[in-house]
Amino acid sequence: MRYWAYKLKYAVALVIFLGVTAFVGESSWINRIEQKREITKLKSEIDEYNRKFAEDKKVLDALKHDDDAVKDVARSRYYMRTDDEDIFIIEDDSTEDY
Repeated sequence: MRYWAYKLKYAVALVIFLGVTAFVGESSWINRIEQKREITKLKSEIDEYNRKFAEDKKVLDALKHDDDAVKDVARSRYYMRTDDEDIFIIEDDSTEDY
């Protein structure tokens, strides 16, 4: 009987230790898993911003060296037109149910 209680003491201590490391404190296993998810999300955002930066850099380089690129950007993004043009903006309302 005494030998069994002696082993139980170590098993209880081990369960308490695992519980504390899993659920308590900033460096718990659960917090680490959440932090890894957040890091993964932030890395994907960084990749997206780097991709947008590269696209914008290409457009900027084109705007610096090509007059036609300036006209294309002005027409597509800002709906500017020349005097002899008409611009029609067609919006798709695909959310409406008939």
